[in-house]
Amino acid sequence: MKNKFSILLIAFMGLASLSYSQSGNADKKIGINWSGFVKADFMYDTRQVVNAREGHFNILPTSVNMVNGEDINDQANFNILAIQSRLKGAITGPDFFGMKTSGVIEAAFFGNSDGSTGEFRLRHAFVKLSNENLEILMGQYWHPMFVTAVFPGVYSFNTGVPFQPFSRNPQLRITTKGTVKFIGVLFTERDFKTRGASVSQSGIPQVHAQLQFGKATETLGGVGFNLKNSRPQLGEDNLTSTAFIGYFRTKLGDATWKAEVTYGQNMTDVLQVGGFGLANGDYVNNNTLSIWTEFQGDFSETMEWGLFGGYTKNDGFGEAINYVNGFLGSGVESAFRISPRIGWKSGNLKIGVEGEFTNAQYGSIDGNGDINTTGVDAVNNFRLLTTAIYKF
Repeated sequence: MKNKFSILLIAFMGLASLSYSQSGNADKKIGINWSGFVKADFMYDTRQVVNAREGHFNILPTSVNMVNGEDINDQANFNILAIQSRLKGAITGPDFFGMKTSGVIEAAFFGNSDGSTGEFRLRHAFVKLSNENLEILMGQYWHPMFVTAVFPGVYSFNTGVPFQPFSRNPQLRITTKGTVKFIGVLFTERDFKTRGASVSQSGIPQVHAQLQFGKATETLGGVGFNLKNSRPQLGEDNLTSTAFIGYFRTKLGDATWKAEVTYGQNMTDVLQVGGFGLANGDYVNNNTLSIWTEFQGDFSETMEWGLFGGYTKNDGFGEAINYVNGFLGSGVESAFRISPRIGWKSGNLKIGVEGEFTNAQYGSIDGNGDINTTGVDAVNNFRLLTTAIYKF
């Protein structure tokens, strides 16, 4: 099956490289421009980590696991992987009732689960309509709280998780144009889902509204609000969760400064600490605060640098609970990360080195629904990542 898929993919790429005219719109041609990159990552961790895909997607250092008086998670790990390598097809074609049309198909070899690591999987697939005032996107694309104009430029594929929201979702997105943009999104979940509950079975799509000010090439900022309904079990009531986001980027001489803060409930679908619980027969959201900032720039035309820092805090449930469901478990009280990087680039090739120090404080839920860390030491991991990225 995999061999047949590869043959079909190669054939499709060959055919798609051709373009042709349509009657009635003969000056507009359909075609695909292919791009992507090959990426090889060399990763060394001083501790076992909460991760995905054979350790490639690093999230947090694992908690202490004592066996015969020894913390067996306090051991190093090393790996080499190229599964982030990516292929993208940008599609152009005739207008649709006066609106410009375009589309994107993008996939990588990351797989959809740990068991499918290395297999081809869909990342983005959408069609876009646009005119001078409006842009309409239909298909799978970034979650609206992953702001493409303001996100960490780290070399690690975790892209700042769990301090930066991270998800791709099937959606309908409407964006106005100008120096003040309104972004409205209706969306569901697929690869990144709310743990222990279903948004689709709630019967209500997620809703996001965002205002963005400025230009991405200059100073830019924005605020947004997210509303999610999910159903833990069929026959039960929906759990309503909200989230807020604020962000900005600006130039400081030759450097760029970016920062973002999110505060929300039950945000496991965007890979944030927390989840939801059950108290007196009712489901209760867990509240999480996350903040990150980054400085980046160039030493020269061939040398770049960056410094990322992030912090997340589990604010608990606010009341006594007797059941917990969460992505990173109920035991993560807080975490922070400091990550410097430096890279050398020439032509289409970049080679970078990044250090990633992450500290996580674990604890247990007390009678008030808060995280009690008394007597629990924090754990640390240092990841040394060397990467080679060849774009085409």
